[in-house]
Amino acid sequence: MKQFLFIWLAVMVIDNLLPFLLAKYYNGYDHKMMALSVLGCKQSPVKWYYNIWCIISGLVFVIGGGVIHSVFANRVSVAIWVLVTLYGIGCEILSGLFPLNEDRENQDASSKIHGSGSALGFTALLFCPLLLSIASIMTDLYIWGTICVLSFVGALTFFVFFIMGEKEKFSQTVLRYGGLWQRMTLAFSYLPFLIFGIRRLLHFC
Repeated sequence: MKQFLFIWLAVMVIDNLLPFLLAKYYNGYDHKMMALSVLGCKQSPVKWYYNIWCIISGLVFVIGGGVIHSVFANRVSVAIWVLVTLYGIGCEILSGLFPLNEDRENQDASSKIHGSGSALGFTALLFCPLLLSIASIMTDLYIWGTICVLSFVGALTFFVFFIMGEKEKFSQTVLRYGGLWQRMTLAFSYLPFLIFGIRRLLHFC
């Protein structure tokens, strides 16, 4: 488990940093305005790098859900395992296998699968911090539980910003920065998993 935790922590850090590296080779890419999936779209010059990484990251998350369940071993952790698996498959693996078309007016079968998988996976990830807070409080880990609750509130807030920004009436407001809100949602959703990994590694020391 110790070796896997190192891998999982590294994957989560790379998930957040890799887009900034790849964007340097994608002229016109705007982190504030564009979603992460655009880096892997069919027109992207870095699509192979991003999509292969998504598949790798997804596989690691699927395994990670099982690790969390092995630690808590209760009904809540089973739910966490399911949600993390949905995220790994829907938002990562399917996104990597079925890239979208950058032109929203021309959505083919690959784009539709990508969109459905991403929506399901991202929504599943969003509620993981909330369930992690319940699982941690049930085992008297109140500080971690509080952090998980705050992470959920942060993730939910930025996710709402992301969804609202898609609507035409908010296109001229700060909510239009969909890329930024997506990244903030991801960062807050990952935070409890990062803390979980670090805590387990310290447990082995």
